[in-house]
Amino acid sequence: MKKLLLLILFIAVIGSGIFIIRKNPEDQLKKIVYPSEFRVMTYNIHHGVGTDGMYSLSRIVRVIREHAPHIICLNEVDYKTERTYHDDQARILAAELGMEFTYARNLSLQGGWYGNAILSKYPIYFSENKILSKREGDEPRGMLHTIISVNNQKLHIYGTHLSTDSVYNSVELKELLNHALDWGLDEPTIIAGDLNMPPDSKRINDLTYYFYDVGALAKQEYSTYPSANPEKRIDYIFMNDKLVPFSVQTIENDYSRVASDHLPVLAKFRIK
Repeated sequence: MKKLLLLILFIAVIGSGIFIIRKNPEDQLKKIVYPSEFRVMTYNIHHGVGTDGMYSLSRIVRVIREHAPHIICLNEVDYKTERTYHDDQARILAAELGMEFTYARNLSLQGGWYGNAILSKYPIYFSENKILSKREGDEPRGMLHTIISVNNQKLHIYGTHLSTDSVYNSVELKELLNHALDWGLDEPTIIAGDLNMPPDSKRINDLTYYFYDVGALAKQEYSTYPSANPEKRIDYIFMNDKLVPFSVQTIENDYSRVASDHLPVLAKFRIK
């Protein structure tokens, strides 16, 4: 009798699920595939070369896969350069992780390119790259802007990697902010990447007038660089007031300390 009751209950649950999906199949399936809460990671992968000097994209994949982000902003990504054996790194990582991707070519290097990438479990339907204050003889820095459809809602993602020079990166961040403001803040917006500046810098303060520093909201100082012994927080995730943050953390373990010279940052959000 007990087994019979369990069987009846099981059939009732399955039947209810089928009825709900049949009633509105597209929306219900989207909720299963794309949950309302999503995870965003920013990660400077140092073109796949770890702190031990070895080139290995598989270690990068392992670090990312363990925490299953839905959206990833990557810095220092190679495209078919000699030093990384002509690998199309963004495409390889996206394929390994089962994600869509877009790549921004910022610097011509060793027969290929060097730049930023954004990977997404959600559909990407707009992408543009903007070079920030390009100067003669200096490495051009870029801002990759994508619009991603998260459960039929637009999410703007700005992925960037700014200069190590404190004067230049201040100018670059100002340009990035102006570009984001030109698009407007009426829709959910995230800025993420290696900004190469400390949390108390003036330009970070200017940015937090419009955006929230998710790391600061956690009331903990998460250091990201150098990965083997992190002392500085230079990798950030910012959001506007159209998002609700649930958590933020620096991913620090045996693999992440070796896979790149930066540690990745992971945050969890929900769109309001």
